[in-house]
Amino acid sequence: MDLTAIIVVPTVMYFVYKFLESLIRKKERMMLIEKLETLPPQSLQISEAFCSKDFFPNKRFSGLRFGLLLAGIGLGLIVAWALIAIVYVELESNIKLSHQFTDMLSIIFLASPALFGGIGLIISYVIERNQKS
Repeated sequence: MDLTAIIVVPTVMYFVYKFLESLIRKKERMMLIEKLETLPPQSLQISEAFCSKDFFPNKRFSGLRFGLLLAGIGLGLIVAWALIAIVYVELESNIKLSHQFTDMLSIIFLASPALFGGIGLIISYVIERNQKS
């Protein structure tokens, strides 16, 4: 089964959508800037509530979250490499099975870092929750 079309078409459509969205956002921002230029300076003061720490509640743990995500992705790549090395040694003698599992090996390289990266984010969430209590 060829998964190329299933992966490529949504990916291309996603990036076309994001490109068009960025163009539209740019126009909206330009209109907003033009509108702000006409307002008096007294109405442009930034409120204290907007700049408070409560507005950005997760900034405190961003390093922890990012570090655990990267550690999980790294661990996932190591596990994927080990699984592929083991499977390749087992399938080296049987050429028919080797061709069937070629697609599965590429899925392992995608799924394993995603799984361990997600586990890293879950661990980060648990640590953040324990620190807040």
